[in-house]
Amino acid sequence: MGGGTYRFDGYELDTSLYELRRAGERIPIEPRAFDVLHHLITHRDRVVSKEELLDSVWGDRFVSEAAVTTVLRTIRMAIGDGGREQRLIRTAYRRGYQFVGAVVQAAAGVRPGSGHGVPLPARLAVSSGLAFAGREHERAALADVWKEVIASGQRRVVLVNGEAGIGKTTLCSVFAAAAHHEAVVLYGRCDEELSIPYQPWREVLTSVDRDAPDVLAGHREALAPLLGGAYAVDLESDSARFALYNSVLDVLAALSARGKPALVVLDDLHWADVQTLALLRHLVGRALATPVLVIATFRDTDVAAAHPLAGLLAATHREPGITRLALRGLDGGEVLSLLETVAGHEMDHDGLALRDVLRAETEGNPFFVTEILRHLTETGAIRQQDDGRWTAPTYLRNQGLPVSVREVVGRRVQRLGPETRRALDTASVIGRDFALDLLSELLSEDPARTFERLLPAVDNALVTDAVGRFAFTHAIVAHTLYAELSPTARAFGHQAVAVALERRVGDDAGERAGEIAHHWMHAIDPQSRSKAAWYAQRAGDYALTRLAPDDAVGWYLRVLELLPTGDTTQRCATLVGLGTAQRQAGDPAHRDTLLDAGRLAIGLHDDELLVRAALANNRGDVSQFGAVDDERVEILRRAIAAGPRKADGALLHAMLAIEIHAGPEERVEEAASMAIALAREAGEDRVIAHVARLTESALRTLDALERREQLLHEGIAAAERTGDALLRGMLSMSHHEIALERGDRDTMDRERGIRGAFARRSAEPFVRWTNAQTQAIHLFLDGDLDGAEAAAHAAFELGVSTGQPEAFFGYAGQVFQIRRAQGRVAEVADTFEQVLEQNPTLQVFRAGLAHVWCELGRESDARALADSLDVSPGGAPQFWSTTLMLWAETCHALALPAPASRLVPILDGWRGQVASTGATTEGAIAYGLGRALATLGRLDDAAAAYDLALTVNRRLRAPLFVARTQLAYAELLAEAEPDRARALATDAGATTGRFGFAGVRRHSERLLERLG
Repeated sequence: MGGGTYRFDGYELDTSLYELRRAGERIPIEPRAFDVLHHLITHRDRVVSKEELLDSVWGDRFVSEAAVTTVLRTIRMAIGDGGREQRLIRTAYRRGYQFVGAVVQAAAGVRPGSGHGVPLPARLAVSSGLAFAGREHERAALADVWKEVIASGQRRVVLVNGEAGIGKTTLCSVFAAAAHHEAVVLYGRCDEELSIPYQPWREVLTSVDRDAPDVLAGHREALAPLLGGAYAVDLESDSARFALYNSVLDVLAALSARGKPALVVLDDLHWADVQTLALLRHLVGRALATPVLVIATFRDTDVAAAHPLAGLLAATHREPGITRLALRGLDGGEVLSLLETVAGHEMDHDGLALRDVLRAETEGNPFFVTEILRHLTETGAIRQQDDGRWTAPTYLRNQGLPVSVREVVGRRVQRLGPETRRALDTASVIGRDFALDLLSELLSEDPARTFERLLPAVDNALVTDAVGRFAFTHAIVAHTLYAELSPTARAFGHQAVAVALERRVGDDAGERAGEIAHHWMHAIDPQSRSKAAWYAQRAGDYALTRLAPDDAVGWYLRVLELLPTGDTTQRCATLVGLGTAQRQAGDPAHRDTLLDAGRLAIGLHDDELLVRAALANNRGDVSQFGAVDDERVEILRRAIAAGPRKADGALLHAMLAIEIHAGPEERVEEAASMAIALAREAGEDRVIAHVARLTESALRTLDALERREQLLHEGIAAAERTGDALLRGMLSMSHHEIALERGDRDTMDRERGIRGAFARRSAEPFVRWTNAQTQAIHLFLDGDLDGAEAAAHAAFELGVSTGQPEAFFGYAGQVFQIRRAQGRVAEVADTFEQVLEQNPTLQVFRAGLAHVWCELGRESDARALADSLDVSPGGAPQFWSTTLMLWAETCHALALPAPASRLVPILDGWRGQVASTGATTEGAIAYGLGRALATLGRLDDAAAAYDLALTVNRRLRAPLFVARTQLAYAELLAEAEPDRARALATDAGATTGRFGFAGVRRHSERLLERLG
């Protein structure tokens, strides 16, 4: 369509904005009517025949000449041109129509900042060969959602589902064409066999790069996996995927900021890879404030419970701004409307009978209706009279339709002739989409000859043509042709395609590796399995470089199935890739996969593969708190002994330190020191940052706090030098923990913000889980017990669903704290007993249960547990301070001076710090020190400890811990200074009443009653 604005008789036809206006007001008009009016105006120097209009506007759609008459009636009404007067459009009897009004052509209309330059995507503009009718409810629903996007400036998502041929894509095409004047329309489709990571998003971003490249400024490096750029991608950085996802959101926001919201159509998601769905899930959860409408189509019949799309549908069920449209077959009225659209007039008795049999056979599926109608017309089973009306024979009304849809497709192709049939058969082996030059190469002929073969298929709406790229109009067409080939013919065809693609890609298969692997898997050559394995390995590697670990897992598993017995070197490399992909995808199976790879590498004496396997087998923290994974440690030690380069050696030693965190302290120190020294020698900031994070976490004992803080600041400085905000966000996890142990709430709040922004935009489950726990800690410190419990439960659900091994421990600890504050510890007694029975070496649960028994008056049970009181870290240094704080409470409650005396020197060394497990906190350690000192009768020392505890807990802005300390202090002063004790107890009672700390309040009330 030529550009420009045509003015006539007070009207404006704006082809740039696809609008008909009068006095600046837009006049609603269907796209087909707009195109007919435009064609008449641009050819106003002559009469335009009905045949020309059909060819130009309807193209390969199956309609009769009467459809032109119907559209002309619509145009005349829109421009006020009565049929009798004909002052603008004149009918030339039996010849056609001519536009006779005076026309002034102006430059194309462009709204300032409108985001012009992005045309309607070809796949939405190219005809599918289907007439369109009905769907009034669905079109209205889409229009309403679009109005919401414009009015609210917020994200909306419409999920359109239905069976094959039901009209999902056609509905999107009609709506997109109508909305194009006020939207930046983008399109991406998934294909059944290609398995290209992020395929529809790649198509979307590629079109943006072509038509509005300036929008990508500042995002090209992050978007390299989608744009195919040469920028380096840090595959081991969770931040790369994170940056990719958010750059897509930023690009959509930038497009919308130009004045037109983005309308993104993602087609055929039942064939989507996991990464495509993960990016869509990210958009749903993170882009609420972005004015974009995403319409996603899928076949619900192809989505089983285990399908990744099923997970997305479940996860978004309660998300705001999500609409679901389930397309069913057209009802009787809609089928009638479709027939009238094709015919161009109302149906008579025979037409109604035809409607009935068509709907009975097809259940109203528009594609099936149109295909069978075309077949019946072409075979003479029904015919149109001169006025376009259908005549249906008696046998059709009485007996129904004689064919199935697949038979229809097969017969239609057969009627095109053997030359076209051969081309289409070969194309069906390539896939639903195929390039002209590839098809001509397979047919051993000139592309022009191949194009001649395809023309009948294009004219008959079996294939669409988009400038050298062809596609079957529907998957049913491709599947029908492919199914009719013999197994041997298919195998030879796949082999020919594979060989042709190999010649094209040379040594760099890139995104086509998976396509080539697919064809070799189905080829007939005896060597096809080894070739398929080779390309499947490349496809897995490519998926990893494109931040698509779930796709990579699938490819690596196929490689292992294809590899012959004894191919240990390639098998080892594949296992390393598989384990890496599993880890990035959050699959706990990565541990065993990478251990197998490491053992195989040792047997092969392949040091490089051994180091790769060892480095890949770590999630960025300890694998399991309170235990040493001896198998992981053995592989790490063997990899270190292999003498890797300094950067790898630094990371290996840091991982060793974190894995043996529960072992002898001197060995942890040795590994951590070596890691730090090697990282500094290597001089790579990214390595320094990662090593600082790991070693800081390995040195979790409170007496190492100063050193941990120094390491943290060194790591933060290194991360900031890289310019990687996400690496800085990862270090905020450590900074928040250290700030908590320092009792520095201001720094905690600042790092919470950094960490929260990092987690909200991260696709990494471990990051999101630990951040959710952090939210619970802050709410607990604030005294919001209900909010803390809700956050703890949300963190637990997230941890369980993503396979975090410590999810239950963290949840149990947080609920224990909340119930203790509420005075409801009886509710957690059974749980603590079970956890202790299952984890007898974890002293924190033994100490916690002893405290519960004291609160419930079961002093003998508490004493039995206290008999085995252990003041050592007990293999879990991160729980050490909390364990000692709980034992201090128990010693005070049971008046146990001997064990209390063992606690005092340890707690005294940390008196200015805060007890924390990472998921929970017990407040100022000075409080526990005061309890132990009071048990020993050292009242003055205990008072000094409580004074310090009040200072720390107030700095922590923790009303529960302040009240708890005030109450303990009041108990200490009850005999010597009753007035001061009464004041402290009264303050504690007021606080507990305000926040609902029932457990502390009961104790304060008893004390006040005793004080009188």
